[in-house]
Amino acid sequence: MTRGFTPLTLAVAACLSGCNGVPLATQWKLRSYDLSTADVAPLRVALRAPDWLEPTPASARVVATYWRDGEEEARHVLTIRLIGSERAEDAPVLAGQDAAASGRLVVFEADRRDLAAIRAAQEEASRWRASRAQTHGSLDLTGGLFCRRAEIAKGPLLFDVYVHADDGLGWLPLLLGHDAHPSDADERKLADFMPPCAAAPASLAVKARK
Repeated sequence: MTRGFTPLTLAVAACLSGCNGVPLATQWKLRSYDLSTADVAPLRVALRAPDWLEPTPASARVVATYWRDGEEEARHVLTIRLIGSERAEDAPVLAGQDAAASGRLVVFEADRRDLAAIRAAQEEASRWRASRAQTHGSLDLTGGLFCRRAEIAKGPLLFDVYVHADDGLGWLPLLLGHDAHPSDADERKLADFMPPCAAAPASLAVKARK
């Protein structure tokens, strides 16, 4: 289930409890999508999140760590910065997607400044495969995609997640009505995913009240 997903998609899905519940139609369409050869420039992920969450794309990072057998001390680390995406063509398509959660849609994509580094990592992975090297890796999302303006309430916390892997595939539902706060949720992990929003400086708060 992981072969066809890029770091951003994987990290978002992992933060929302992994790939369980991905529609079969999406899995089928992404069956041949290969990170090692894909152009990652069109990759975007959209989340429909509760209104009490404030998007913080500038603080989010996808960190990919990878290495070959015997080279654990020389691990390669690729840090991908995220930005908010506001492509006009996305809004009408996403508006027509099935939804199970309520809230606003926010679209994230990799910072264009990191595309060259991503392509270099792809080329390196290709060389490793050609040499039949045994490889290992991990993906982490740091910084959080949202901050919260309220405490995390008990009960369901529903998200819809959509992925745009490339222009040919277009937007596909990844997770619909996914509960990120089940009874056995890792509360620390959830709090890291959506830390409290920073309080506004006193001077700004005074101006806001005037």
